[in-house]
Amino acid sequence: MPRSYFALHGVMGWCNLTLAASAIYLYLGVPLAMREHGWSGTEIGLFQVSGLPVVLKFLMASPVDKFRFAQSNYLKWAALLSIGFVMCLWALAGAAMRFQSLFLIALCMTLVSTWLDVPINAFVLQRLPESERCKSGAIRSAVTALASVIGGGLMLLVYDRWGWQWPFYSFILMAGVGALAMYWADCRYPVQHDEPQQSKANLSLWTMWRSYFQRPNLLAWNVILILHFPFIGAAWLYLKPTMLAFGLTVAEIAWLSAWAGLVAAFASFFYSQTLKHWSLNRAVSVFSVINAVALFSLYAVSAKQWHDWRLIASVMSVAIALGLSSGVLFAGIMSQCRPELAASDYGIQSSLFSLSRIVVPISAGVLLDRLGFSGMYLGLACCALLVSLVCCFVFEERNKHISIASRG
Repeated sequence: MPRSYFALHGVMGWCNLTLAASAIYLYLGVPLAMREHGWSGTEIGLFQVSGLPVVLKFLMASPVDKFRFAQSNYLKWAALLSIGFVMCLWALAGAAMRFQSLFLIALCMTLVSTWLDVPINAFVLQRLPESERCKSGAIRSAVTALASVIGGGLMLLVYDRWGWQWPFYSFILMAGVGALAMYWADCRYPVQHDEPQQSKANLSLWTMWRSYFQRPNLLAWNVILILHFPFIGAAWLYLKPTMLAFGLTVAEIAWLSAWAGLVAAFASFFYSQTLKHWSLNRAVSVFSVINAVALFSLYAVSAKQWHDWRLIASVMSVAIALGLSSGVLFAGIMSQCRPELAASDYGIQSSLFSLSRIVVPISAGVLLDRLGFSGMYLGLACCALLVSLVCCFVFEERNKHISIASRG
């Protein structure tokens, strides 16, 4: 009888939920508090620079494969990094609402959580058969969307009710549960793929990175990782300040954000259940069009100052676009990881995925200060439209000859 991997997916989901929810609260929930304290759009955008270590994930990932423990390598790496993660959360709980202190602590937390993300997902990849890995990526995306309900909704209610510290204390508790769950999974699920051979472990970091980019048919996929997501992601970042400017209360914003997160999670879960009917190229092209449509709807709402059902419909359309886009990208990332270098390949792709996610919100913040919310959303929508045209006319043409979903 085939082994069920439901529990292993659950462990991966909980650990990624903890990391994602804490990051979402820090970069999507905390900006609401910043806006309440009078921070400008440029300051909020610059605060996103503290997420820069996400782009450098490839530098942190390869050492996890190169400097190995004799047994349970990924589990032990995760345990060590979890200690640093909890310490950063504790420091944030006691931080003052000043740019310098918040920026430095957020930078340290992003560094540790970015590094921790690598052994957690490599740990799961090592124990999943090939048939479960794409599903794992899509489920991870659904969990990330669900994390927005916690980080961008529930924790805002906790902050509004009990104060600044308690959201971070909650994340510390979640991290402890995740650590215990990983230890349990290590005992129950054997490794599907052998640990890297000594020749693989002795590869230099440069050789690991170069070997990824030398794999055939990955250029189009790498371009997609950089361009597909950042514009809809930036819109998601500025949704809460937009709703605050429209006059919604913190509680109303939290509830609407929670429902939007659930919609995004459902969209990712829908893709995970239907991915066998989609080629990766086709899904990327269709979802890029959905991104553009959602952003143009948000531009119309902000330009006309609609505060009624049209605002809710636009927010939900952005949530659907976010869930679908992140679902297809995470599924692709998981499928492109080589078992013997899972951490390194995962880190490189995550860095490419995160590169433009750092730059675009800063540019969007500048547009917000100069042109207002409608001007910012129009700029994001035009960029997303350009990306959708590239996907439809270039990547669909390539799909006739190669499949970017194939592994090198």
